[in-house]
Amino acid sequence: MDYLPELAHNGHNWTTYASSVLCAISDKGLMGFLVGSERRPTHPAELTGRGEGWMPQTDDEREEVAAWRAADQLWTQQNAMVNYTIICSIPD
Repeated sequence: MDYLPELAHNGHNWTTYASSVLCAISDKGLMGFLVGSERRPTHPAELTGRGEGWMPQTDDEREEVAAWRAADQLWTQQNAMVNYTIICSIPD
């Protein structure tokens, strides 16, 4: 992410800091992580009609699990980017 000002210890630059963080996150297309619209993908085993202990049995189900893994990995990486943007610009 681009340069972000560090939040001052006393918070006097909060407006500038908050605006910069929101712009940086928005520029990367990741605002959904802040507003809650970007939800973590649901594991296929948790879908309706699949009981406890469900395991993929068919090629289609195995492909569904593989697609979920890829989507979940991307979600995790993007969520980490948002957290990093916020956390790394807050002083100790």
